[in-house]
Amino acid sequence: MTSQRAAKTTRESANILHLAQDLGLERLEWASRPTEVEFGFNNTCNLLCVMCHQADGIPNKKMPVEQAREALGQILPYALHLTPSDASEPMINDLDEIVRLCEQYDVLLSMYCNATLLDRARFEKIARWTHRIWFSIDSPQKEMFEKLRVNSDFEKVVENIRDVMPMARAAQVEIGFNAVVMAPNWSHMPELVDFVADLGGETLAMQELLPNSTGYDELKIEGRVSEEEFGAMVARVKERAEARNVDLTLQLHAPHGGEYGTPQENRPTKAPLTTVREVHMESLGPMSPGFCQMAMNYVKVTPDGKVFPCCRGPEELEMGNVLETSFEDIWNGPAYKEFRRQMFSGEYPEVCANCLVLTGTPWFRHNAERDGEG
Repeated sequence: MTSQRAAKTTRESANILHLAQDLGLERLEWASRPTEVEFGFNNTCNLLCVMCHQADGIPNKKMPVEQAREALGQILPYALHLTPSDASEPMINDLDEIVRLCEQYDVLLSMYCNATLLDRARFEKIARWTHRIWFSIDSPQKEMFEKLRVNSDFEKVVENIRDVMPMARAAQVEIGFNAVVMAPNWSHMPELVDFVADLGGETLAMQELLPNSTGYDELKIEGRVSEEEFGAMVARVKERAEARNVDLTLQLHAPHGGEYGTPQENRPTKAPLTTVREVHMESLGPMSPGFCQMAMNYVKVTPDGKVFPCCRGPEELEMGNVLETSFEDIWNGPAYKEFRRQMFSGEYPEVCANCLVLTGTPWFRHNAERDGEG
């Protein structure tokens, strides 16, 4: 394991340098490789959350184990994180297989989990190889929570989180909480901060609704909440977070986005390589303000083999298919080169131009304002 870790450290050091060069020289063919890998072994979920395309009745998909191993064998040598899901619940995966892959490639897990299935036995199985788990909690109120996350059990979710929190601390697994901000629940966000703090949480991310389901028009905030009301809510969220010592990441429309709290790199971690990478990414974002920071460093593979440069995975951004073409040929193939050209030139695909992951950062807004002045 020591020699494997040393090799990984050397490779990641070179990879960071290559990424800086790829961006600085505006290369279309990249020497760097993604370190954040979202891989869908299946797209199965036990919930039908209203903000997710699972609620639209998507067909079930599953990648055969041998094909998954072959594809991941091409991607994971450079990876630091594996997120084993595709708008799905990661606890439904074969956890023994996932742990084996993590051990083989010295990769840690970063997961978004609805907490309905994460009991003590499952947590113990993955704890050694898990860096972060994000619990999806969209409201502290039982009725609203179960209305948004159809088929969920609020009491069971809270029970599981309370059981896992002390185990996570002992295993140095970082726990975060994530909420999707929508018309039905936006006013609950200040209360949610206190709810998370009462559960022992120290990190909370709030993400404005993206058009990921047919229910988007009924759920979106736009046209239903005034800017004055929304701004007052965000102010209360920040106030409660400061009072309860909760770190905030707000992926909200301008001017409400930002990060607030104690820098994560000041805290102990079981993933020093990832910490170093994240510090570098914080620098590379402002240096290349027009290039989506997720697309710099992230790859998504769905259970049918399709490759995308971001977690949303819209059809128009399909880069290729690992069941038909090697990942190396996809990574520097025609689709990726054209996508990078669009990023560098600012000729964004519509799905990117309207995405807060790209446009919600302070450096993107500053760059856009500067270009407008010019």
